[in-house]
Amino acid sequence: METVRSSKTRKAILPILFAALIVAVSSAFGATYVHASVSKGNSFGNVAAVQVRLKTLGYYKSTVDGAWGSNTKAAVKKFQSAYGLSSDGVVGSATERALGLKLPINSGISKGKTTYNIAVLQARLKTLGYYTKTVDGAWGNGTLAAALRYQSDSGLAVDGVVGGGTERKLGVTLSTSSKSGGIVKGKTSSNVRAVQQRLKNLGYYNSTVDGAWGKRTMCAVMSFQSDHGLSIDGNVGGATEKAMGITLGSGNSGSSSGGTGSTSNISQSDLNLLARCVYGEARGEPYNGQVAVAAVVLNRVRSSKFPNTISGVIYQSGAFTAVSDGQINLSPNESAYSAARDALGGWDPTGGCLYYYNPATATSSWIWSLTVHIRIGKHNFAL
Repeated sequence: METVRSSKTRKAILPILFAALIVAVSSAFGATYVHASVSKGNSFGNVAAVQVRLKTLGYYKSTVDGAWGSNTKAAVKKFQSAYGLSSDGVVGSATERALGLKLPINSGISKGKTTYNIAVLQARLKTLGYYTKTVDGAWGNGTLAAALRYQSDSGLAVDGVVGGGTERKLGVTLSTSSKSGGIVKGKTSSNVRAVQQRLKNLGYYNSTVDGAWGKRTMCAVMSFQSDHGLSIDGNVGGATEKAMGITLGSGNSGSSSGGTGSTSNISQSDLNLLARCVYGEARGEPYNGQVAVAAVVLNRVRSSKFPNTISGVIYQSGAFTAVSDGQINLSPNESAYSAARDALGGWDPTGGCLYYYNPATATSSWIWSLTVHIRIGKHNFAL
């Protein structure tokens, strides 16, 4: 009988010990893990929207980080109490309406999440003190949180979508087409170097001064323009050049690097042909993927393994599908022209690749023997 009693006692004690253990663990992590949350989901956007509204209204003093925690719960409860709501720390429909929110948050840019548009937004928000990270043209939680907080403080709809109202309030002009900025007097190697070096000296550009126009240079230009009250377009024109205190050269002369061909002093017909190649081979691809196709053509021009002219490379037998199927004769759009110009200006997203292919459609067994250096969109770029 004694054995039976001991067994029953142990069975009764075990649940109590287990419950005590749960309480102890919960207490240990209580400062960071809180069960109360947003009824429509604890996504980064939803929690960040709640935090920015509470911050604007003076209830939340911590960082807007999109993470639900004890500080957020306490701020919600304080807000609920002040507005005569059930003080449970849960953001349900009543609390959502009182905060002036419409959840869930579906973030973005109404004119498209292009590198250009995101960089314009980041540059402006950074000048205004809402965005503290690098202007890199990439949409992320930091950009979303900054947009949400700006909207809240400015009396705009807090939805994380940068549309007409937010665009006008920010005083920026976004674009529905792909843009990459540039230099009005030409993206020559010397001009790009001068811009990069000046921006580096001023703390806007942290990459290598290489004379090649690319996304980082454009973003740095935009950040500079925003801080100096200039139009944020990524183009170094007269006003931006003057504000930078530099004098750029005129013309389109560029430098070629190590090969038999040169991409200097490109004729209009060569530019048109390169743009047609980009359009025929890569329309529908990401913008940097279009630039990459143009860069491969130019890399071949400079290589001793290929013809030393743009037309020679493009029309080399069997080299490009667009030539074989006639798409080379289609009229290119502005994106294709911009990609061709950016590649001619020195931007090479491939890092010197001579080949590219779509692994889903490639039929050549030889192409698979190449070393792939980068994948952009549907294309592998290789050497």
